[in-house]
Amino acid sequence: MRTQPFFLRRAGVLAASAIGLSALLFLTIAGAQAQDRSRGKQRSIPYVSITKKDGTTRYFETNAIPLLINKACFGWRMWLGGPDRSVQMVEVLQTSQPAKDVIAGPETEVNPEKTRATTRMREMVRDGFMQRSWCIIEGDPPGTYTYHITIDGEPRGEFVFCAIEVPSQDENTDPTELNCPNKFQSVEDPRARPTIVAGAAQGR
Repeated sequence: MRTQPFFLRRAGVLAASAIGLSALLFLTIAGAQAQDRSRGKQRSIPYVSITKKDGTTRYFETNAIPLLINKACFGWRMWLGGPDRSVQMVEVLQTSQPAKDVIAGPETEVNPEKTRATTRMREMVRDGFMQRSWCIIEGDPPGTYTYHITIDGEPRGEFVFCAIEVPSQDENTDPTELNCPNKFQSVEDPRARPTIVAGAAQGR
């Protein structure tokens, strides 16, 4: 696994607005932002992006990760509300099996077994949201991937993904069509504030 580079994550903040006002539907950035405002949606969601060889990127509101090497990324978009601001974030990414390699900056601590990456850093909340993602590299295992998110010392949510092997490495794979045993089981942390809803799409 590798963290998405800083400049790509910043560009991705706007792109993530294109994710999932309805599950499995890809929207343009402008269209998604307009629908968010009109419908008053304040949701936290898991998402997957796939970048093709031609540079185009598709976004899906799903927690099924196709293991497309150097093409697929998986992340979370969380509603925190309030003004634009800097917050202290702790993100723990846990995998059910060891990764071959974990590529990240000095803000991330990886355990010796390479099953847990803990990132501690300040991040920006913009328009009430913040988001992060990791990307798939060679040697990333199938199985369960779980994000645990803490903001300013308070647990705020959990996002549960399932990573699925794709032998063909087909960049046109639709992650919403993959068979994921824990599909859309990202849940709100019971200790989080009641305004936070992590993984709004449930029980598909």
